Amino acid sequence: MAKSEDEAERLHYRVLGPLAVLRDGVPCTPGPLKHRTLLALLLLSANAPFPAHRLVGALWGARPPRSATAALQIYISSLRRLLDPAHSAARRDAREHPVLGTEASGYVLRVRPGQLDLDRFRTVVATGRARLARGHCHEAGEMFHRALEMWPGRALSDVERSGVLDSHLARLAQERLAVVRDHIDVVICRGQGHEVIGGLERLCADHPRYEEFHRQLMQALSRAGRRTEALDAYARAREVMARDFGVEPGPALRTAQHALLAGRHPYSDEHVRCRAA
Repeated sequence: MAKSEDEAERLHYRVLGPLAVLRDGVPCTPGPLKHRTLLALLLLSANAPFPAHRLVGALWGARPPRSATAALQIYISSLRRLLDPAHSAARRDAREHPVLGTEASGYVLRVRPGQLDLDRFRTVVATGRARLARGHCHEAGEMFHRALEMWPGRALSDVERSGVLDSHLARLAQERLAVVRDHIDVVICRGQGHEVIGGLERLCADHPRYEEFHRQLMQALSRAGRRTEALDAYARAREVMARDFGVEPGPALRTAQHALLAGRHPYSDEHVRCRAA
């Protein structure tokens, strides 16, 4: 293996929280804000070419300065020196950089399996969902818990916001919420729904339009013998949705309410299938 390839193997990246680059576990994150934002954009599109003109728009907006393209090239050169000092020191062709290459009038950040925390998060989540599909409730819950521990705060909390980056971050936020939902479904399925009622109430307040949390709160309350409070939770959800968003609850919430009114728990095996570990 060439020395520059050895250098690439030593890198790890974190986007699930503040941006971080580590070489052999030692932080070497770029300092300037524009450099961090550029690296964040490249990481979220890892292994795919990112056109230079789109990077300019993401970094400087709809009216970039005349110097934007030249500045972008300077930022790219700085990142290349940071990501593989040996390659830069040897004055090799920058277009053949082993980590940050030039492709199709743009740039591509080459990230290998296991180097990016987001990829590792997704691998753990996929394992959890596969185990859940086979009915291994306890193992799935452990995987979801482990995945959420890997995400300590708001993704890329220390980089400059932009329209392109905000779109990525909105999708990431929804991805995390889906794992929170899956983890709570497992907890309820295991008969421990009473432990998450308080957390679900906060989640419903923070994400009033995310119907799955309202459904889960109704399930947890019902399983805890608090049927009246479960019906009240539905009424609150409906009021907030109508008042703030002009919509009615969807089919899952209405089905949960009908089950409560019929004296049944608002729970369906279509959401989670568990068996004893």
